[in-house]
Parts: sequence; C-alpha cells; structure tokens
Amino acid sequence: MSKTSIGFVIASLIYLAVGVALGVLFFIVPEMRVLRSVHVHLNVVGFVTFMIFGVAYHILPRFRGKPLHSEPLAWVQFWLANIGLIGLLVSMTLYQPIAGLYVIGALFAAILALSIYLFIYNMARTLI
Repeated sequence: MSKTSIGFVIASLIYLAVGVALGVLFFIVPEMRVLRSVHVHLNVVGFVTFMIFGVAYHILPRFRGKPLHSEPLAWVQFWLANIGLIGLLVSMTLYQPIAGLYVIGALFAAILALSIYLFIYNMARTLI
C-alpha cells in the first residue's frame, strides 16, 4: 500500500474513534448534543469518506492495471482533506460561542471540497 492509502486509512480510523467517543459523550453529557453536526462530519467525512479515499487509491489503479496518475497529487489531497476537515470541525465546535466564525468554516469547507475534486481528478486521470 502507498503511504497515501495508509495515511487515509489510519486517519479514517482516528476520525471513527473520535466520532464514536463523541457519540458516547452525548449520552453522558446531553448538553453536548449541540455538536451533532461535528459528530456526523467526523463519522461520514472523516471515517467513511477517508476510508473510501484510502481504499480507492489502493484498489482502483489495480483494477485498471495502471499506476495512479499522480501519487504526489494524492499526498497533497491527503493533507488538504485533513486540514479542511479539522478546520471545519473546529469552526463548527466554536460556531455557537463566536459569531461570524462561519466565514472561517466556509474557508475550511472549501479546502475540503478542493481536496475532493483533486481526488476526482486523480482517479479520472488514472481510470480513463
């Protein structure tokens, strides 16, 4: 497995662990349920999407019988995805107490979206 695939899989497992811990915390401290959107993003984007990225980078080029179009681009995508998701999660967590933080959240969401488009581009160039 490439370092990018391994990185995405490890990151996805970390996001899953944090997401599950937050879910358990909701039952212990019901007031924390205001962080539902953080919990959802941790599990859906952090775990599911990152796992898809990691597995796809490993398997899809093999299905096609070609190397990945650009491993360096995949590595850039890995870092942009993590920066975007972590920034988005932090801004979602702080959104309630700090008015106007939605602009920063939107910036991190755009970084995350850019990383997803880089994945699409890299996969398309690999498979087509």
